[in-house]
Amino acid sequence: MPYCTSAQVRAIVDTDIEDAEITELVEESDWVIDSRITVGSISVIGYRRLSRTMTAYMCMLKDPNAIGLGDYSHSRDVALKLLKAEVDASFKVAQGGAGFTVTIAPIE
Repeated sequence: MPYCTSAQVRAIVDTDIEDAEITELVEESDWVIDSRITVGSISVIGYRRLSRTMTAYMCMLKDPNAIGLGDYSHSRDVALKLLKAEVDASFKVAQGGAGFTVTIAPIE
């Protein structure tokens, strides 16, 4: 069973790609997820979020006219960078690392 649906992907990215093709991209995303993450290292919600974000990113790469990030208005380049950063951070968390980096500056 796939971790997400084409409708969940379309909530993130506006694309002309057909639902059947999005479903194939979901299957590819899920395969990558399963090959990189130990079972049980993230919740069902985490799998769904990672799958739909990764699939939305793949849709944007495949469809040069796709625009993304739901109700938020971003340039295509910014949307791609944000989606990739979310995928990378999710994999890092699922593999036991921190999902973000904290920078501390001295107080002057």
